[in-house]
Amino acid sequence: MIFLSLSGWEPGKIPWWLAQFNYGVGFLKVFGDARFIWSLARTFLIVAPAVGLEFVFGLIGALLFSKAFRGKKLIATLFLMPMFFMPVVVGYNFWMIFQPRGPLNYILSLMLGRAVEIPWLTERSAAMTAIILSDVWQWTPFMFLIMTAGVLSLPENPIMAAKVLGASNWQTFMYVKLPMLKNIIVIALIIRFMEALKLFDLPFIMTGGGPGFHTETLSIYAFVVAMVSGRLGYGSSLALILLILFLLIITPAIRPILRRR
Repeated sequence: MIFLSLSGWEPGKIPWWLAQFNYGVGFLKVFGDARFIWSLARTFLIVAPAVGLEFVFGLIGALLFSKAFRGKKLIATLFLMPMFFMPVVVGYNFWMIFQPRGPLNYILSLMLGRAVEIPWLTERSAAMTAIILSDVWQWTPFMFLIMTAGVLSLPENPIMAAKVLGASNWQTFMYVKLPMLKNIIVIALIIRFMEALKLFDLPFIMTGGGPGFHTETLSIYAFVVAMVSGRLGYGSSLALILLILFLLIITPAIRPILRRR
């Protein structure tokens, strides 16, 4: 991939071993590519709210499941199931759910008492909302799993001491539990954010990057450039920039944890 990004080789022209190095000219073209800039921005516009909602719902679920109640194992199993479906299956099912005359609009019509035909997949903001909701449905269980492990591993003594001193449940959570969960939260967000930045399956199946290019993520753009257009060198440059982007996000986030250790 590094070789391809530095040579700009394209299949069908010359053998790859005869390709001439362009010394990173492809990288310079990337930063002048408006479609790349917009695909990067759209990726963050989808990933940031999706990961944020997944974290909030996962943490709430973890706090609720930290207490014993009847049917806990069965409900936990059902709650974790979406994570085990292949993204292509999830994408196809949500593509059907978000059709103008699909199940979601039908339910909304029953609730509102009038016909509702929201163009979920053919209107810009609605399409992004549909992709975000689909991603949240599939990957909230992942956050729930990590946060549940963190909540169950918290030491009991500080929590009991806070309760003895008269702290409310909210105060105990904010000033005792949450600070002790900080490392787990950072790790969970980093892992999920890394995976979400590579988002491809859901938007590709549900909208194909449309309408127009309004849901085209960086991974879809790299796929179009490399596999559809046959510009493997330029596509490799896009992939390497995505890798560098991961490192720029991860390194500052995880450095405080390593420093404390």
